Parts: sequence; C-alpha cells; structure tokens
Amino acid sequence: MNRRELLAGICLAASGVASGCLGSRPSCTDGNWPPPVAVEEPSVSPGESTVFEITVTGITAFRFDTRLYTCGATDAPVRFGDLEKRPPIDAQADSCPPIWLWDDCTDVTLRVPVHVASDADAGVYDYGFHVAEDIDGRNEHDFEYSVTVSE
Repeated sequence: MNRRELLAGICLAASGVASGCLGSRPSCTDGNWPPPVAVEEPSVSPGESTVFEITVTGITAFRFDTRLYTCGATDAPVRFGDLEKRPPIDAQADSCPPIWLWDDCTDVTLRVPVHVASDADAGVYDYGFHVAEDIDGRNEHDFEYSVTVSE
C-alpha cells in the first residue's frame, strides 16, 4: 500500500468518526436512564385534600396513567385535581390523560392536588406515570407510586 492510499483511508475514517460525533446531541441524562425522580407519597383522610409534588430531572415528555388522573366527571374515591406544571409545557398531546411535552431537556416539578371522597375506603391507591426524552434517540420509563387513605 502506498502512502496516498494509506492517507486517504485514514482521512476517510477520521471524517466518518467526526461526522458521527458532530451530528449527535447527548441525552437529557447523559446516558443515565431512568432519570432522577422525587415523589412525595401523601396520606390523606376521607373527605380531605392535599397537594404533593413530583420532580423529574431531564425529560421531554410526561404522562399519568388513568387510575387517579380523571378526564371529565367521575365518582372515583381518590382523584387528582388540576395540576400546576413548572416550567409550563411547550405543547400537549390531547389524549386522556394528556401527554405534556417540553421542547428540550427539562427538569419538571408537578404540584398535584389529590382529593379523597368522604366515603372513600381506607387503603392504598396506586397510580403511575410515564416519562420520556427524545434527544438523540428515545428513552422511556414507567414509575409506580401511591396515595394512602388513612382511617
């Protein structure tokens, strides 16, 4: 192999590696998935309400499951109220429950009101949520938590 062929091969390989590196962005969590989550798990008496927080680091999408998140009128003994999302969402997929979207990697805090009917049975009421990030590929994860109704 002569020098020109060797040099051409090295240049081609180097440009391929460089183009792959320059064209990609890191994930929201720098490859550490699932993201860090902090969730308060409240205990509420029948007939009372409280607010708790969910904080998730480095996501672009969030969605509750349907167990406690209600769409329209319901007679569920435990249900979430209107949530406060910080920072505000950039877009929303209109589904039930909605999918909240942020344009870039975002540290999200949700303030979640939970209402317990006066005739609710004591016990543990499970719910879950799904988070995702779509920066240089797709990462997704489901989380499970609960609200306790005390006697």
